[in-house]
Amino acid sequence: MKRFPFSRALVPGLAPALLLTAWTWAPAQWSAPPLIHPQIVSELPHDTGAFTQGLVWIDGKLFESTGLYGHSSLRELNPTTGAVMRIQTVPDQDFAEGLTFFQGELIQLTWKEKIAFRYPTKNWAHPAHFNYAGEGWGLTTLGQNLWMSDGSDTLFRRNGAFKVTGKVPVRLAGKPVPRLNELEGVANKIVANIWYSDSIVIVDPRDGRVLAVVDGTELVARSHRLSSDDVLNGIAYDARKKLFFITGKNWPTLFKVRIPFTF
Repeated sequence: MKRFPFSRALVPGLAPALLLTAWTWAPAQWSAPPLIHPQIVSELPHDTGAFTQGLVWIDGKLFESTGLYGHSSLRELNPTTGAVMRIQTVPDQDFAEGLTFFQGELIQLTWKEKIAFRYPTKNWAHPAHFNYAGEGWGLTTLGQNLWMSDGSDTLFRRNGAFKVTGKVPVRLAGKPVPRLNELEGVANKIVANIWYSDSIVIVDPRDGRVLAVVDGTELVARSHRLSSDDVLNGIAYDARKKLFFITGKNWPTLFKVRIPFTF
């Protein structure tokens, strides 16, 4: 379930250190990737009513998808203050999920409704849509392709018509990485958070290898979140400044960070 508390004990390797040590017995060709720490540049306010599902940075503008039935929305945020500048509600029967920008449209997934809303950047009132099978969790763009997660250990490549054209199982030192969630495409890599985890993984989509694990525990500690169920979720990337925006579900804080990794 995406809404309700989930026992951390049931998810293997949630803490970054555990995420790595869980695979230390793997063969040499699957040696554990480096553990890296984000460098916090600044902290911005974030709406605690935003059950964040996805963040996207487009030409100096920051967009957010929020979830829950009856509360889902698409938002434009002020990238300097974090304030909500524009909002479009999603029908109450739809639970919004991941978000990306593709071929001039914002595309927003839904969890179980099998609909991806397609919003022109200027007018959100009457979105078109794609249909798909299965659950929708995270969505991002790399070149001419979309990449989507469904909560499993597999990423799915989709074309401009939203048809699946390939899939890649994600592996950390040879072991599956389950519950892949929010995605962000950066320089031919995919940055993904793991649901109910303080960890973010950097994935090579060509073969699914985890190239590095980003330790998000400091972000969580400084988030001022009100509940442990308000998990890290939401990753956007400003390519010009080489900065990431990272937040979590109902967090009062939106972070600007550098991730010391060569993309």
